[in-house]
Amino acid sequence: MLITKSRLQGISVVITLPSDHGKKPSDNQEYIVVYSDDETITLVPKIGDPFGGGEEAEYYEKDEWEELTPEGREIL
Repeated sequence: MLITKSRLQGISVVITLPSDHGKKPSDNQEYIVVYSDDETITLVPKIGDPFGGGEEAEYYEKDEWEELTPEGREIL
């Protein structure tokens, strides 16, 4: 089990992540921080927009429901 300690740096709290047999986070990586009610802190690596590089309508899917007519309670 790896153990680290938080410290105050200005108005921020800094937690140093130790290496685990050569495994360690990349430097200059941005993370999304999620604070849970049970005091768990989760770091999720931030990635770019996966749909940002495609051509227009490249990710379009045909509407499988377009030929169905609504009937019953779904008509409001």
